Amino acid sequence: MVDNNDDDNDDKMEQIVLDLLAKSLKTVIAGAIDIDMEGKAALRFEVDKVQERINIDFIHADVLQLAESETEDRIGLFDKLKTAREFSHKLTDNGLTLSFLRKGKEAITLGKDAHPTLSKLITRSDDIQIDSVRESIKLGRDLKNKEE
Repeated sequence: MVDNNDDDNDDKMEQIVLDLLAKSLKTVIAGAIDIDMEGKAALRFEVDKVQERINIDFIHADVLQLAESETEDRIGLFDKLKTAREFSHKLTDNGLTLSFLRKGKEAITLGKDAHPTLSKLITRSDDIQIDSVRESIKLGRDLKNKEE
């Protein structure tokens, strides 16, 4: 007999964390944080309260090291998409937009201002927009190849 109680608890905890994260982002008023590495711009967080938008610009991928562990290897693409859909829906519910940029060029938009067209077929969400397939792929490649 399989006990699904642990899976239910994990799903509930994930929902709580996503909801808290979205609500806490809503409390940020305005400003920007620039992170430099070795004298070079690496990452910029920018909050625009008027537009209720948060931009995260990955100027130089060295700022992050996304080492894949055995646990992450077991997380499938559909699970990652499910989490992204849930988080982007929470952002929309809170009237927020989160944009991921690569070197100043928009790659992916989550939340309120996302208006997907073809990307809706991939993500099955009204709250995730792939602004540029090219920049999204490059961003993913930059972040993944950092460990090499």
